[in-house]
Amino acid sequence: MTRIVIATNPADDQVTEYLDAWHKKVVNFAKKQTNTQIFELNKKAANRIFLTELIERKNPHLVIFNGHGSYDSIFGFDQGILIKCGENELLLKDKIVHALACDSGKKLGPRSVKIGALAYLGYKEQFKFAFINNPNKEKSQDKIANLFLEPAFKVVFSLLQGFSAKEAFNESQKVCLNNLRLVIAKKSLKLNQSVAPRLFHNLTHQVCLGSDEACF
Repeated sequence: MTRIVIATNPADDQVTEYLDAWHKKVVNFAKKQTNTQIFELNKKAANRIFLTELIERKNPHLVIFNGHGSYDSIFGFDQGILIKCGENELLLKDKIVHALACDSGKKLGPRSVKIGALAYLGYKEQFKFAFINNPNKEKSQDKIANLFLEPAFKVVFSLLQGFSAKEAFNESQKVCLNNLRLVIAKKSLKLNQSVAPRLFHNLTHQVCLGSDEACF
């Protein structure tokens, strides 16, 4: 049976353009996996109408959200609402969800699991982030940004490899903790004041809700 992935990727501001750089790695990785198809909603296509139609037509096993969020919502292009508590979270029923969307693991995550999502992985508070902002460098090569994005996207890579939800979460936590240790070991006042607290925040506010054994 073919495994189906749907991913939203608005890439409409500086932060989501960084997510886009890692999203491309996910797409390339997914295409190399056996019996796996990935369908993308990029830029303006990352909207509620297209998402609803694609989920209903393809019935994905895994849904990946890259973008902004709130306690009860996930946003797409130009801050348009994709999923909102009390409106359309039923779209996530019977699916594994990874939401790199600030705060959405606080209310939307538990609500999605309650109505039947197999697992919901994301962050119950703001996803903290920092970057160098060098216009002459590819965003995927930003060493500061990658300290945050590598652990966040580790969940997706692990799920695509067949890890369970809990295993994928643990793998992500390990990478985040290792990056935090590396930053602290450098004994840089700037890194310890700006990067380390953000990494620790992400480490403590990442969530894995629903079935620990859910596998893609």
